[in-house]
Amino acid sequence: MFDFGFSELLLIGVIALVVLGPERLPKAAHMAGSLLGRVQRTVSSVKQELSAQIEMDELRKAKSEFESAAESLRSGLGGTGESLRKELDDISDGLKVPAWERVPEQRTPADFGLDEYGNPLGNTPPDADWPHYSVPSEHHAANVGGFQTASIRKQSMRRKRDMRPRHRPKPQLRVRKKHPQ
Repeated sequence: MFDFGFSELLLIGVIALVVLGPERLPKAAHMAGSLLGRVQRTVSSVKQELSAQIEMDELRKAKSEFESAAESLRSGLGGTGESLRKELDDISDGLKVPAWERVPEQRTPADFGLDEYGNPLGNTPPDADWPHYSVPSEHHAANVGGFQTASIRKQSMRRKRDMRPRHRPKPQLRVRKKHPQ
């Protein structure tokens, strides 16, 4: 607050000692210190109130800006929502067909090249009893419709065989050396 050096404070102390005397000087110094403390507390409280008012003004401005941005966003989304709702209503009006009319046409096994037992059409063995024939022979199942299909078991066995090492290295023995004592 005030810029006093040590020599200036010493001069003020000597003058106060001469004017007030040694009996009243401690009381006067205590009173001066308390008055100075009150002034400093008052000044700091005024500063705090001013900074709080400035912050409140800034917060009010930020709040109003945020509210205006939120309102513009709401209005933009409201317009988009209305347009989407209209488009959905137009689409749903076109879909108001009864459910039984929307069901796809029934397909039969013959559409997929199979008979009623699940066997391929036209590729039956000559000695098969046709009405009771349900399991095709091994050769017939491996070559259905021009595709070469192997059973899952055969495929896994082939993979296992291919993953095996061709030769096994001989284990090397380790010899523990004795340390001289």
